[in-house]
Amino acid sequence: MKLKKITDYLNEYLEIETFSDASTNGLQVENSGKIKKIGLAVDASLEVIKKATAEKCDLLIVHHGLFWGKQNLLTDIHYKRIKALISGDIALYAAHLPLDAHPKIGNNAQIAKEIGLYNIEPFALYNGKNIGMKGKFKKNKPFEEAIANFEKQIGVCNNILNFGPKEISSVGVVSGSATDIDLFKEVMNLGLDILISGEPKYEAYYLAQEIGLNIFYGGHYRTETFGVKALGKVLQKKMDINTVFFDIKCML
Repeated sequence: MKLKKITDYLNEYLEIETFSDASTNGLQVENSGKIKKIGLAVDASLEVIKKATAEKCDLLIVHHGLFWGKQNLLTDIHYKRIKALISGDIALYAAHLPLDAHPKIGNNAQIAKEIGLYNIEPFALYNGKNIGMKGKFKKNKPFEEAIANFEKQIGVCNNILNFGPKEISSVGVVSGSATDIDLFKEVMNLGLDILISGEPKYEAYYLAQEIGLNIFYGGHYRTETFGVKALGKVLQKKMDINTVFFDIKCML
């Protein structure tokens, strides 16, 4: 299959052009143009690229690509990653915010579905687009029961900030590292009982404490595996092409 056919589909399906993002979303590195197998991963690390080469992938789709805003010189580790892609004839496609926000296969939509939320809808306005998802449980859950449910579906909790309600009904999900005063205020104004994110920043503690928020941090990496996995299934079905997910765990 031609690379252009796949990237055209991805650009439209993920609405790449509608996002204002620090990431340069879309095709970041070309290959010779033919795709027989697609690899998917959270990060475009050298380890991932080497595994994609060993698995004979022709295209690697990641959440965290290699180009972020400014142009990077082809030196040091950046050179090694680009060289490995070109040597392996592997194209690289990145989808950052578009893969967080997608209403069906996005990280946040997938997490909301996995933890059993209903009435799921977008929230968390960022650069003019809602990138998170919120919803409710059918029945209120005690705080500890809700946390146990999150750990079962997402993974062992990295950190918990417990400054909000002791009964959990409504939940907001913003994967990655969501620590922003406007987001925290939105969570409060919407009356959400808890926010699920990935990795805390230092200032999150006092913001959450003073606003009165519960936050479950499930890990930056773990909360952002959901979207690429779901996208792989879509491509396998839509394009009738082999896909493989590379689970290269990160401590954060």
